Amino acid sequence: MATITKLFAVILIAGALAAPAFAFDIRPDPDSTEGSVRIDGHSRELACDRTKNHRGPMTADRRDEVLLRYGLPAGPHPDYEIDHLIPLCLGGSDDFSNLWPQPRRSIEPKWNAEAKDRLERIMCDMVCGGQLDIATAQEAIAKDWIAAYHKYYEAH
Repeated sequence: MATITKLFAVILIAGALAAPAFAFDIRPDPDSTEGSVRIDGHSRELACDRTKNHRGPMTADRRDEVLLRYGLPAGPHPDYEIDHLIPLCLGGSDDFSNLWPQPRRSIEPKWNAEAKDRLERIMCDMVCGGQLDIATAQEAIAKDWIAAYHKYYEAH
């Protein structure tokens, strides 16, 4: 009986220590980050302007607000990237409804910020090349970026 109790205690402690590593989700919380498009974000021509005109500064206060919305402590987090759900190159806005802390490869080996960046590049190229309607791209990535990855990145 004592062995079972000790084993149970070890499992509880291991679970408690591992919990912060599994506190993220690979998809944004739709209640916190539903995705949003800027006023001129429905125009392919304006969205395909690759300048940084639409990106606001990522201040410490702004970063911390995004982290706190997801139950993460304020401060630098090398394991997360503050990401736009709908990327700026697809007309995504720079407000909180389009930002979330996305896990990096260091804590999520497959569905991480680096994978979403690959998806964004291909989808932006497709939209700007006239191969994909901007509204379709915005909806697909906002609804489920992993399904969009399968559809647009893996099929390309």
